[in-house]
Amino acid sequence: MASPEVCVVAIDIGTTATRYAYSLKHDYMSDPGKIVLNCDWPDGKNRYIHPKAPTCVLLKPDKSFHSFGLEAACQYTDLCEENEQDDWYFFQNFKTTLCNTMKLRRSHTIPDITGKKSLPARDVFAHIITYLKDDMVENVRKTIEHVDDDFFRWVLTVPDLWDVGAKTIIQEAALQSGIKEQNLIIALQSEAAVQFCDTLPEVEKQETGTEYMVLHIGAKSVDVTVQRTFGDRNQEKMFQNSDTILGGILTEDSFFAFLAEIFGTDVMRNFTTKCTWSAFDLIKDFEVKKRKITNVDSNPVKMSMPCRLFEMCENEFGTSIREHIEHTLYKGRIRTTADKLLVDLDIFKNVFTLPIKSAVGYINNLFKTDACKNVSTLLLVGGFFECILIQDAIRKNFPDKRIIIPEDSGLAVVKGAVLFGHSPPSVRYRVLRFTYGISTTRKFEPGDPIDNKVIVRDEEFCRGIFTKHVGIGQTVAIGETFETKKYRPLHKKPKSVTVRIFISSEDNPRYTTSPFSQLLGAIDVPLSSGAGENTVIEVRMKFLDTELICEACEENSTSVSANLRFPESENSDYDLKKNSEADIVLH
Repeated sequence: MASPEVCVVAIDIGTTATRYAYSLKHDYMSDPGKIVLNCDWPDGKNRYIHPKAPTCVLLKPDKSFHSFGLEAACQYTDLCEENEQDDWYFFQNFKTTLCNTMKLRRSHTIPDITGKKSLPARDVFAHIITYLKDDMVENVRKTIEHVDDDFFRWVLTVPDLWDVGAKTIIQEAALQSGIKEQNLIIALQSEAAVQFCDTLPEVEKQETGTEYMVLHIGAKSVDVTVQRTFGDRNQEKMFQNSDTILGGILTEDSFFAFLAEIFGTDVMRNFTTKCTWSAFDLIKDFEVKKRKITNVDSNPVKMSMPCRLFEMCENEFGTSIREHIEHTLYKGRIRTTADKLLVDLDIFKNVFTLPIKSAVGYINNLFKTDACKNVSTLLLVGGFFECILIQDAIRKNFPDKRIIIPEDSGLAVVKGAVLFGHSPPSVRYRVLRFTYGISTTRKFEPGDPIDNKVIVRDEEFCRGIFTKHVGIGQTVAIGETFETKKYRPLHKKPKSVTVRIFISSEDNPRYTTSPFSQLLGAIDVPLSSGAGENTVIEVRMKFLDTELICEACEENSTSVSANLRFPESENSDYDLKKNSEADIVLH
């Protein structure tokens, strides 16, 4: 018989790194901070002891799973060395293909490292989730007997920038991996980060009325949440936003751009494509250095360089690596010894110039907004802030703010997701990535598109008017039903009307025929026998975790609803010259 105790497992599949952590219910009840991180990963040669693994996966030619993380990178490197990689699938840095796009479909595919082959995103994520799930279950079963599927509650984190469709792909990937829907929670990274920060002693001791900002910077995204304490350790959400202008990947890109200046762009491109295991090894060493280097250091930075990188550079330029460096702009400031690169400290610090400038500028602009002007405390979480140089720059540029950087800054999301699984907040919020509305018809006006014109009862009308229900950037509570809007039929004796739901990347779109608008779905609403042009049609919208529910009905009648996730593949079925009999106008 299975144990009734619940084990909450959080999986954080990041752009560049993946983590998972868990805690048992009785441990959470006695000490919420008692969270176990998986720190044991296979790397193809030995065991890799670290709380995260690279987000990369290798699939066999038949598209079945082979390996994940460093083990996948190692195996793919071996295939490249033997020139046997063509039929295999190696994926890395693919998560951002799901970000903020109206064109996302359930069949969305992502390219492998070659860019020549692709597979459905859902299948790629399902392979990763299955691997992590099976590894987790195996670890638990070493110490606890007789656990079944209901013993676990799974929390998967997703970026705030993802819309309904992207979250649905992850949800379906999790179900494909064998996780039951009732045991699955999809949590925003910002939700998890805030949950983690709210347990910090520095936050718990804040005075009532204190406004504080949780700033989470991941690999390619920024999540901002502003909250206010109002007694008894409770918080009120004041502001929430997300963006893509900076992230940890900016630091990594700056580092590889620096290496390209030394070894050459072509050499670095071939190295990162064909020597994936060595490339990840290089990133690991860089991450160690960025956590240790301070502004008071003076000694050169000693970095381990993969021998294969030196070899590729020597083959490309026909000279020794030492002689090659003497002909670069870093002559006299960079030296080699065995497999080490000795870099003058000032040169190494330049790698962080752009990331620091971007972060400081972004935070400064936040404090200029009305929503953030009263913030007195800034909590910085995410791997981006594990760099001491970046920490010092934030403190220097914002001396009037209280800066809190938790010791486990890079693990805030995965640990917060575990806490979230044990105790989800009573009210959850989302910042909408698009404007939502429906297509209506009104009297034709000067400037309206001539293609939208239709004649009804000898009058000119304009079809395809975007009538806004909820705006882009608006913060909404999950499960909240928005104000009902009222419409009426365009024609005198309609048998039914069609409510067409659209999304737009514009704040105030005018027409549903705009290239910035996309048909999300439609509802056919049957009308009573006595319905006419003055019959009232009610339309309301409600947002859930992974879907939009739109309800429509004749006033005081049973509503018809649609659960919408992905945009329709085309808008072509909405012919502006036909079928206006089911159109509606604003009441």
